[in-house]
Amino acid sequence: MGDTTDEIVFYTHPQSRGRIVRWMLEEVGQPYRTEVLGYGESMKSPAYLAINPMGKVPAIVHRGVVVTEAAAICSYLADAFPRAGLAPAQDDPLRGSYFRWLFFAAGPVEAAVSAKAFGLLAPPDKAGTVGYGSFEQMADTLEKAAAGAAPWLPR
Repeated sequence: MGDTTDEIVFYTHPQSRGRIVRWMLEEVGQPYRTEVLGYGESMKSPAYLAINPMGKVPAIVHRGVVVTEAAAICSYLADAFPRAGLAPAQDDPLRGSYFRWLFFAAGPVEAAVSAKAFGLLAPPDKAGTVGYGSFEQMADTLEKAAAGAAPWLPR
């Protein structure tokens, strides 16, 4: 399902985190081929499980490299196509902040939002045991960062 050419093959479903990756692909400005998979059979096919054993989307294959997980794909694409200016250079001190906020969104934000949506937030006395702390703590941190208190976030 992929080769070592410069072609980017993007595996997705319209109702998935693949929308994040599609946005990044458009920002990068490189041509790509989209393979839309259905939930169930096509995502669990042997051919796709060879790409992502989790049987989930999004995933890309580029130059023979498989990348899964939306944040990892975005980081990979930013580095693979630096002319797009979507990440600080490797030697830029802002690189640490870039990774911090990229993975804060992929980790604590996503976990807290998902837990809240399913009514599974940790009780206050157990907040220290989950990566997001409390929902309120995560939201407050994100709001302050988005208000301009954090470098490498759009203002």
